[in-house]
Order: sequence, then C-alpha cells, then structure tokens
Amino acid sequence: MEEVGVDYRNSNAMIVSVGYNIISCSTEAEFEKTMKELLSLDSAEVWISDKGEPEEYPCIGLLINAEGASLNFFGDDGSCYSSYRDGAEKKIVLFCDGQYELDAGQVIGKEEVLPVLTDFFRNKERSGSIEWDQLY
Repeated sequence: MEEVGVDYRNSNAMIVSVGYNIISCSTEAEFEKTMKELLSLDSAEVWISDKGEPEEYPCIGLLINAEGASLNFFGDDGSCYSSYRDGAEKKIVLFCDGQYELDAGQVIGKEEVLPVLTDFFRNKERSGSIEWDQLY
C-alpha cells in the first residue's frame, strides 16, 4: 500500500488512513482490494471516510487484530455505534499492542467486516449486515 499524493479533501474517493499512510480509493474494486490487504494484517488501526478528516462524518473506525476486528460507525447526526456480537465470551480483547482494550462482544470475524465496509463505500451509511450497539 502506498501513500497517494492527491488532495483527498476535494475528491469523491473513499479515504483510508492507516498509520501515516493515506490511501485514496476511487472505485469499489480499489477499496475492496485495500480493505482485504488490511484485514489480512495481525494489527492495524484504520480510519475510513469520504473526506479524510477525523472530524468529518460519517466515518468508520476499524481495529484489526489476529482474532478479528471491531468497527465503530460515527454518524453525521453525532451518533456512534460499535460492532456487536451477542453471546461472546466475557473477556477483554487487546488491539494495537494493548493500546485498545475492548469487550469481546465488540469483536466480530474478519469475514464479516468487508460487507459492512462495502456498504459504507456505496451509501455512506451504517450497514445492516451486522449487529450494532449504540454507544451515543
């Protein structure tokens, strides 16, 4: 994955930020390819939006570890939802070398993540393909 030298704030592309890399995906195929590469990692913190700015909503925060992933959807109405898995074991799951500690109920399988992100690419809304828990 390489940093793309475009003014992403004036683009119609979906912007994927991971570390100091900013990846502009102008097509669904590019976006899916990028997300599959990221989901194959054992650890990553990813920010996804069509504006490339953390203060711009809607957007999705994605944490990835070897076990699975956790999604946060931030709506343009000020709402925040976290991915949710009913019946999860009562334990804490670590992400990004222990920087984030999440309840196991927020962690879903990596195979469930791509459809959620593809829905977001298409319509900039929270996907109905997984369960969500409204945080605020």
